Amino acid sequence: ESQQLLRRTRAVSALASRLMTAPDEESCYELVSRLLVPIFEVDCCSFALLKDAENVIVKQITAKKKEHVLIIGDDNGSGGLVKALEGTAAGVCAKTLKQHYTPHTMISPFDSHKIIHSAGLNTVLVTPILVNGNKFVGCIIICMAKEDAFRKCDRILVNDVAAMLGANIYSKRMRQAAERSNTISREMLHSMIPAKVIQKIECFWDVRSEQYWRRRSSVCSASNSDSGSSSLSSSFAETAKDVNDKISFLNSVERHTSDPDADGVIIGNDIGLTSTPRALYAETVNNVCIIFLDIVGFSKFSMKLKPIQVMDMLRDLFGRYDALCDKHDVLKLETIGDAYVCATNLLKDKDKNPEDELMNAKIAALHALEMSKDMVLQAESVIIPKSYPRSSVQVRVGIHIGQVTCGVLGERLPKFTVLGSAVNLAARMEQTSLPGKIRVTDDFYKLVCDTESEWEEHSRISVKNMGEIDTHMLDPMNEDDGVSNFGDILDAFAGR
Repeated sequence: ESQQLLRRTRAVSALASRLMTAPDEESCYELVSRLLVPIFEVDCCSFALLKDAENVIVKQITAKKKEHVLIIGDDNGSGGLVKALEGTAAGVCAKTLKQHYTPHTMISPFDSHKIIHSAGLNTVLVTPILVNGNKFVGCIIICMAKEDAFRKCDRILVNDVAAMLGANIYSKRMRQAAERSNTISREMLHSMIPAKVIQKIECFWDVRSEQYWRRRSSVCSASNSDSGSSSLSSSFAETAKDVNDKISFLNSVERHTSDPDADGVIIGNDIGLTSTPRALYAETVNNVCIIFLDIVGFSKFSMKLKPIQVMDMLRDLFGRYDALCDKHDVLKLETIGDAYVCATNLLKDKDKNPEDELMNAKIAALHALEMSKDMVLQAESVIIPKSYPRSSVQVRVGIHIGQVTCGVLGERLPKFTVLGSAVNLAARMEQTSLPGKIRVTDDFYKLVCDTESEWEEHSRISVKNMGEIDTHMLDPMNEDDGVSNFGDILDAFAGR
């Protein structure tokens, strides 16, 4: 008996490392079954996992006889059989968080045990699976044909197995939650940042990439240089602080998991997403056409509308502009209140040939002009709610072409940002434009003047911090059918 106990103890001890390397939760249940069935000569082993406060799902049934599987609950690969906790040994375990042993099912007070007894199973051992030591997530149910089949030392070993299983279930579920959170974060990131930029910065979040560790090491180096200390005692202190921080974080996770009133929000910096001294991505781009659009009189009429009416109107208008971005090869940058900002020629491949660069600038300017004209026209189709008589939205547009700096800013909510004097000048063009019209700078005008004949005026305006600026105005509503030969013009610039 001593040799048998020693063999069983060693087998249970070896289970810990196997559970840690198991790829998922289901694999953990399978490993436990493979251990318990042979070393204890179990007739039937299953897992009852908590589904909600009143029910469990019975799954991963391993039995010597098929009728035992049918009695416990055949899941047929459908994900498990749902059973009520009330009036069962599993329900007692859920309340007491202690192992429940029934040496003689014939005299058990539970109806389920009487059914089990009818199938020739006379002993039932139900061991709770606990997470964090105090949260019931399920139990291991072992049935034996022999009466009073488990000695006290055997029950202790099974309890140890359940404790190992609970710890690994917790780690697997935490990892799954982290993966889901990471997936959601990446989806959000893709919705906020252009795909080409994502390709340049996603390596900084991939622990397998060289850039990730290089950036981490640069952060550590920067912090060490700031402190002016590189002594061995300092490194020990930092290591100890890091360990204590992680222990504190794990304790906070435990509190969030066990506390039903906790909001479940964990701050990103608590898990090592610390600020870094350098931006993730930044570059300077020439010949970028910036388009600013603003709704005329928005502040005045929106005060008379309900919030849902304002949002519905903006959704309708900006949804149309999003579709126009796809049509005209324009990159949407952001919406700021009732303003819509977009650009052309921003994330294109750079041209080393000056002639090609000039040609691409002209093509980008044409796309920007066509986009702007369509934006003014589309606004006419959006009706202002509660307007008497019914009136449509009016917008004003400003365009400039020039050099910009773009990059990704922010750790908590990364955002693709474009800045520079060209952006400011485009905003000034929009502010000084008129309802239903487009004001452009002279730099932009020179690129498109030979393709557009309906320019209304040339004027010089004063711009703060920039001096006197030559501008030109265009009214898209005065055109017959717009530029019908737009495709031919682009082909001509492309040399087709």
